Amino acid sequence: MRGLRCTLLGDGPSDRVLLPIIRWTLHRLGTHIEQEAWADLSFLKTKPPKLRERVSAALRYYPCDVLFVHRDAERDDPIIRLEEIRVAADGQAARHVPVVPVRMTEAWFLHDERAIRSASGNPRGTVALALPRPRDVESVADPKQVLLESLLAATELAGRRRERKKRDLPAMRTRVAELIVDFAPLEMLPAFRQFVEAARVAVKAVGSG
Repeated sequence: MRGLRCTLLGDGPSDRVLLPIIRWTLHRLGTHIEQEAWADLSFLKTKPPKLRERVSAALRYYPCDVLFVHRDAERDDPIIRLEEIRVAADGQAARHVPVVPVRMTEAWFLHDERAIRSASGNPRGTVALALPRPRDVESVADPKQVLLESLLAATELAGRRRERKKRDLPAMRTRVAELIVDFAPLEMLPAFRQFVEAARVAVKAVGSG
């Protein structure tokens, strides 16, 4: 019996940092991943302007059993984003799973101090990091800024060396996602629980279909 083929569609290339979360979730659901893809549509001469068109393109070029569609809630009610994804994916060729962090992707990386310190290049650092408690990450106004500031602080560099290190922040952000081995602390968050439940339903539907 073959495993699951899954594809992630995001708003931009930086959203591929969600792949480790998807991988962890599917493994937790007891699902073997046969094929994993990031729907890179940058090769298209004209980027599809509407989400439904992007969903269609993702399924055309990266066929899968389950399509994970990411949108940040930002300042909107997550329900609005969930409905946007539902409408865009309705009637398309694969099961879909909305991935809608509150307020943005980085909120799901703030719970793991160890990963942040390691990604900074200074895993044994001791400087205090201004990280929220896991249960509070959805209330952080700008999770991305908090993550980047924490990464920079974790380097424990100063002066010009600290300034030069800012160029590495995008790569460090990606590394945080790769280093997190346990996303279970996020299961207390409504948005994360919704994502996991949607994944559970999609996987079950594929298995029974």
